[in-house]
Amino acid sequence: MQIRTSVAVLAIAAAASAAGHAHAVVVLANGQSIGLSSLLTRNGDRTVQIDDKAFTFQSVTSSTFSLANFSIRAYVSAGTNQWGLHDVGFDIVGPFADSTPGNGMYADMNIRYTVEVLPAAYAADVSLRGIGLSFDGAVTGTGSIARVDETVFDLDRNAFMGNLAAFAAAGPPPSGTWSGSLDFTQMHGVLGYRALEVNKNIKFLATAGGSATATFVRQEFSQVMLPAPGAVALLGVGTAFARGRRRR
Repeated sequence: MQIRTSVAVLAIAAAASAAGHAHAVVVLANGQSIGLSSLLTRNGDRTVQIDDKAFTFQSVTSSTFSLANFSIRAYVSAGTNQWGLHDVGFDIVGPFADSTPGNGMYADMNIRYTVEVLPAAYAADVSLRGIGLSFDGAVTGTGSIARVDETVFDLDRNAFMGNLAAFAAAGPPPSGTWSGSLDFTQMHGVLGYRALEVNKNIKFLATAGGSATATFVRQEFSQVMLPAPGAVALLGVGTAFARGRRRR
């Protein structure tokens, strides 16, 4: 297992170098960021490479927020899992808030993007395992709410994967769930995924005299190192998995 992990790390490093020079993608190290407006106007190329993942922002819309005030900041977890793999994702950073409390209308942002394992990492048996969501939503005033909802699809199979939400509600009584996660390998009995699509809605509603704010929304993806082909065959899913991997 240690040998296979080392091979994967080398392959991922090579892919990162190649992608940074051969493709017009934005390559971000942990903590680095790019303005959201800048990303969306990059000659049609809206892909950000973070570690061994490629994130392509297909659409970002808002009738209330100025996208020029927001950025995408790379996130790579400090720790690793049993396969030596980090969680990889990004933060959407900016002044989220309902700037017109009491008007009864949400201030919202809608984001649709895909996440894909880089080809070299995928060839080394690294796949997506699950998704995590968190934010620092804060609310005051009876009835105020800050909320993030998202729907996830398997991009290769065009299949619904699950829903995830985080929220802060002023109540009464006040309540909130500021983070959550889904393990798709357990939910669907699939060993891993090459690519996912996420549709995300971020919204804030402040009642008169109240507030609804956040400074970041984090998305992160857990990874898995797939078992050797012989182990897959023993599990009786080798053929089905191979068919799924050939789909692009």
